Amino acid sequence: MYDMINIFEVFLPQLLRYPNPTDPLNGEAASLLMREPQGYEAKVKEYVLKYANKDAADDNGDDSESDDEMSSVGSFESGDEEPAGTMDEV
Repeated sequence: MYDMINIFEVFLPQLLRYPNPTDPLNGEAASLLMREPQGYEAKVKEYVLKYANKDAADDNGDDSESDDEMSSVGSFESGDEEPAGTMDEV
């Protein structure tokens, strides 16, 4: 359907450049974007300076939880229940 190159070079940049406030994942950010576009832009710049830097990435790299603990995918451990199918059937 889509190659990974297309996703990373076209889809994600478009999504980040042109957010859709009518179908938000973050309702607070969407309402700010619709009410006060300049305030939204200032908040985005603030968050980028605060969280998108090497120090913030290094601080978050020290988490005690592993990636496996954060996701329930692949951790089906019920005794008598079985998954509905396998990925091969898709």
